[in-house]
Amino acid sequence: DHARVVINQAVLVSVYSGVSPHGQGTETTFTQIVSDELGVTPADVEMFHSDTLLFPTGGGTGASRGITVGGSTVYTVLQVAREKLVRIAAHLLECPPADVAMREGRIFRKATPSSSIPFSQVAAAAYNEELLPPDVEPGLEFNAAYTLPDNPYAFGTHVAVVEVDRDNGAVKILKYVAVHDAGRILNPLLAEGQVHGAFAQGLGQALMEGMEFTPEGQPLTGSFMDYAMPKAQDMPDLTLDTLETLSPLNPLGAKGIGELPTVAAPAAITNAVMDALYSTGVRHIDTPLTPEKIWRAINR
Repeated sequence: DHARVVINQAVLVSVYSGVSPHGQGTETTFTQIVSDELGVTPADVEMFHSDTLLFPTGGGTGASRGITVGGSTVYTVLQVAREKLVRIAAHLLECPPADVAMREGRIFRKATPSSSIPFSQVAAAAYNEELLPPDVEPGLEFNAAYTLPDNPYAFGTHVAVVEVDRDNGAVKILKYVAVHDAGRILNPLLAEGQVHGAFAQGLGQALMEGMEFTPEGQPLTGSFMDYAMPKAQDMPDLTLDTLETLSPLNPLGAKGIGELPTVAAPAAITNAVMDALYSTGVRHIDTPLTPEKIWRAINR
């Protein structure tokens, strides 16, 4: 993927990403990365995405690539920006680049943090040739590309406990536990939100969602009026946890998390239902496991 960072003299860091967020929260996580790497506040960062007029190159969103690819691309271009800013700051502070630190909008020598200069002073110096080191070009615009060398596979384990009503085939999820290893979690709240959303999709596949057709091939479930999807009232309480085994395949150590529950949840729920039905002699039902299908299988 591709990314661009532009820093103006007012310390507004503009970040352009080829990843297009659709609710995953990558605007927030990318802003966190910028804040951490450049030592600015999140209020100093603005994100641009989803507009080819502003930034024409990018791979978009899909296949859990938001952080692993998009985030790594932003991180990569920030390293180039940071290197130049540190060189300019070292020139202003009259110290080696290795002694420069950046935090909370201030830049200072590590040994004397009380004697700091504002980030804005360094940004302004970047546009003034008289204040630059001899071998540094003016300006703060940076572009970079990043290619993921291999898939940083994530892992998850889901356990479902269900109850099936013999009289009507209704399924009730009594307990659901899911643990994921998605590498470094940059924002725990957003990661948990992705797990909840992905679980809802898996729940729908297991118990509700399915296309129905007339004998002539006309779809009967052609709108949200008659295509069953999980609602808030259908969601059970989830017991969630994460492990963090850092991936060596990208600089953030991240793995994808958005797809994991959509894969594990249908299998865990379906297997739990079939286990509950084992004593009735039922061995197989095609998903979705609707109450009617279950009732017919029990009473066959």
